[in-house]
Amino acid sequence: MHRTVLLLLACLLLSAGCLTTSQPPAETKVMLITPADPLPIFDGRATLTNLIGEGTPKIPGNYSLAYVVIPPGNATPPHRLIESTELIYMIGGAAEIRCDNETVTAREGEAVLLPEGVLQSIASVGEVDLCYLSVVQPPYTAAIEMSGDELAMLNMTTDKKPIVVADPKKGIEWNATSDTVVYTLMNPVLMSELALPIDYSLAYGEIRPGGYLDYDGINGSSDLLYVIEGELEVATPDGETVRVPAGNAAYLLPDQVKASRNAASSVTKILSFVDPAWTEEKTGLWK
Repeated sequence: MHRTVLLLLACLLLSAGCLTTSQPPAETKVMLITPADPLPIFDGRATLTNLIGEGTPKIPGNYSLAYVVIPPGNATPPHRLIESTELIYMIGGAAEIRCDNETVTAREGEAVLLPEGVLQSIASVGEVDLCYLSVVQPPYTAAIEMSGDELAMLNMTTDKKPIVVADPKKGIEWNATSDTVVYTLMNPVLMSELALPIDYSLAYGEIRPGGYLDYDGINGSSDLLYVIEGELEVATPDGETVRVPAGNAAYLLPDQVKASRNAASSVTKILSFVDPAWTEEKTGLWK
């Protein structure tokens, strides 16, 4: 990204009115993240909607999260994120993702993890808009991005490989019932053989109409539930409920007990970002 654009973006996000992310009172246990209008980036070749980052100081994420749209025939310019990884989760369209000397094609439901510092670019190569979630850890700031003349002056070479999850249903399966199923896609603890350069974990879930995930809490880790399709209702034991439509997210602080149910008439598809990474031992059932 061009640093001048992103510096402007950061200033806009920190000012009033660019995000409608809710600013709940201290006693609220479920934070609803509702994105505002997207902002143009890369000289108008793409748009970005921030979900977690510099504009959401009340959400203490160890990563930044944004929703990016690139129209067909457009691409991000070559750039490097210094000392930060980037995870691309494909929401729609088709992408050619460059990672140093390798280029991979990704489509809806696929995830691609780019190691820190790689020379990267993302091109929209389908007939419809490319839409994806971008997760940067440590969180994105304009200072970590090198492109254009700065990239040439950096005099840096790397030769790293992307990590690709081509099918979410080939992850580690959990909570498989007739109504719900959850798959771990990336987890540095459970998938140590992959040497994943991230601290959080990513899981994909599907909840059929009428289905739910019972009350549980994750000890010592936050949980962000992003709704890809459908609508999710998140409830706490004391009766607080929050409805999360597609394109929105619910953020829960560490140790917060919650239950989730499908509030739509169709299958609800969600992503769960747990930070630090989820393990079975961390999860406690509420009674």
